Amino acid sequence: MARPLRLEFAGAFYHITSRGNLRDRIFFDDKDREKFLDILRRTKERYGYLLHAYALMENHYHLFLETPKANISQIMQNINTSYTVYINTRHKRFGHLFQGRFKGIIVDKETYLIVLSRYIHLNPVRARIVKDPEDYRWTSYREYIGAYKEKESIVDTAETLSYFSKTKTAAMKAYGEFVKEGTGERNNPMEDVEAGVLLGSKIFIAKIRGMLQKRKPDEEIPQLKKLREIIPVDKVVKVCCNYYGKMEDELLKKGKGKEERQTAIYLSKIMSNTRNREIGRYFGIKGSTVSETLKRVETRIKRERKFQKQIEILKKQLIVE
Repeated sequence: MARPLRLEFAGAFYHITSRGNLRDRIFFDDKDREKFLDILRRTKERYGYLLHAYALMENHYHLFLETPKANISQIMQNINTSYTVYINTRHKRFGHLFQGRFKGIIVDKETYLIVLSRYIHLNPVRARIVKDPEDYRWTSYREYIGAYKEKESIVDTAETLSYFSKTKTAAMKAYGEFVKEGTGERNNPMEDVEAGVLLGSKIFIAKIRGMLQKRKPDEEIPQLKKLREIIPVDKVVKVCCNYYGKMEDELLKKGKGKEERQTAIYLSKIMSNTRNREIGRYFGIKGSTVSETLKRVETRIKRERKFQKQIEILKKQLIVE
């Protein structure tokens, strides 16, 4: 199974979700939910993260975290492992509680801080558990509007509320109105997520792509291919021409430079994220022929070590130039 992307850096914001194995429940009663909040309280103290919002549903949870110490993997391993041990012990069960690894989306706070906070707090409303978000006890919404009367708060509300007013009371009222205004909206910030792991402006996404360029290639992580800088097809052709010492028409015309042409088609696909039909139009072939070429090249890469090294050299040249 491919590993999900884990990009950690100081000050990163994450929307974290984790679901029950086979979509089974992870919270069986209120005592379980209280325990989960206790684990959040303990891990906050240990790992120094900020919790901007949460929602505990029956078979999954949502967390909106900020990590000043770039340690999201440590945090989530401790949370999920601790809670699994507790549930298995208390309910006399065995095996996995959660469905694989947690899902983490890196969030641009400048663009999505308050929008994502609202999205999380409206989970029980969208699930038709309650009509008013204030009526659901197991989200951080009531802490935002000043209706929380339980133990000391574990949620860091200051930054989100600062978007609404300098006065805390006025900010709480405005935030509550903002959330309730979203109950009738169809807009879902999750629809804006790029490659399954990034939620932000174009500038933010470009910044994250720049960070990814410095990482070592990891073919196990499919999101890396989508998030790395997109290389246009004409640049792929130019670099391949220089590498093989060929003229451009030798790569673009059918029947000429078979290996070089196939390599250029393959790299055009994986580096430009362009559709097969559009690549085919560039090389004067059908989209189905592009698919066949990709399969042939992939087979050669697996069988021929020398050819594999050539592909890696070309990929590096495309990124550097």
